[in-house]
Amino acid sequence: MKNYLWHRFIYSFLRYTAGPVLRHKMGYKVDRQKGPEAPTLFVANHSTNLDPALVGMGFSRHMYYLASEHAFRNGLPSKILKFVFDPIPINKAKTDVTAIKEMLRRLKAGANVCLFPEGDRSFTGSSAPMTISIAKLAKSSGADMITFRIEGGFFTGPRWSSKMRKGEMFGRMMNSYSAERLRKMTDQQVLEAIESDLYEDAYERQKVKLVRYRGKNLAESLETVLFLCPQCNKIGTIKSEGCRFSCPCGLSGVYTETGFLEGQSIPFSTITEWGGWQDGQLGELIANAGSGPICSDEAQQLFEVQPAVSIKLVGEGALFISKEEIHCAGMTFPLEEVSRVTVVGQMKLLISLKNGTTYEVRSAVPRSALKYRDIFRELTES
Repeated sequence: MKNYLWHRFIYSFLRYTAGPVLRHKMGYKVDRQKGPEAPTLFVANHSTNLDPALVGMGFSRHMYYLASEHAFRNGLPSKILKFVFDPIPINKAKTDVTAIKEMLRRLKAGANVCLFPEGDRSFTGSSAPMTISIAKLAKSSGADMITFRIEGGFFTGPRWSSKMRKGEMFGRMMNSYSAERLRKMTDQQVLEAIESDLYEDAYERQKVKLVRYRGKNLAESLETVLFLCPQCNKIGTIKSEGCRFSCPCGLSGVYTETGFLEGQSIPFSTITEWGGWQDGQLGELIANAGSGPICSDEAQQLFEVQPAVSIKLVGEGALFISKEEIHCAGMTFPLEEVSRVTVVGQMKLLISLKNGTTYEVRSAVPRSALKYRDIFRELTES
């Protein structure tokens, strides 16, 4: 592989120089392993933007990572990223066969590869379900497999916040599976093993040991995940400031250093509970909307995406979703022509069309992209 020795050198250099700084900053402790001699597929749960570095600190052997294609659209910084680490770009807007082939190519060439089979970080604190495709990939790779779990990441770097907090994080190797052992397991057995090794429920763990995650403006941008008020049942009315969040109807609460929600009018103590309740309300929200918009936001920017290359602004204006379509900045996307709606980062919304075109919606102010993704799924999968 091109520049393989260079990538190994950089990996080792950063592990011994930047690694201690990052561990201190994030309160991260890791069980260190020498790492495998044979080509190995590392699989880990996904909780923070820095998960690749957190996994890498646990092993002395170099590994390649997958990176969302949007990291390759930033000109010079993207060129530096590719030169230094050569990550494998993956398009989250679709099943990326090209990325899978490149992973297998590098494994067969003798390199290690790390991926996060959830494909996305959790907004609410519990691991996302995985598909059988990860088990099939592990078996077909012909490589050994190591599972690695990160604990405490949800509270250190919440998906809904741009701010990091310092508390406690742990990283540990869970299990090692030889290629021979994987071949003897069924696809379902491999999937269940991965899910069991990687499953993380942030709040259940936090209830056992109340760790404080200190930082500034702890509740800031909480409305990007809590999009439905449990008191007035209105969508998009929750607003946050500092450590507090509120709704014009009178609901008011605090996001505490332990990650729990407090407030006399708050019926939930965790984001997981609130998120689960929101999911259960989607059917009623959709029914009550009739033929009009189910939810909407003003002043959005719509970009056309050339995956892993560039984006182009095509318009600015309102965004809404109805039972029939998604509309943004003067463009209409009938739901029957949309293949997938996903969220990148905190609140970028990706709209993927069946003809292969992808659009990205951005907002200058906090708003929930999650509500559009979840409503689209409710409309198309139920």
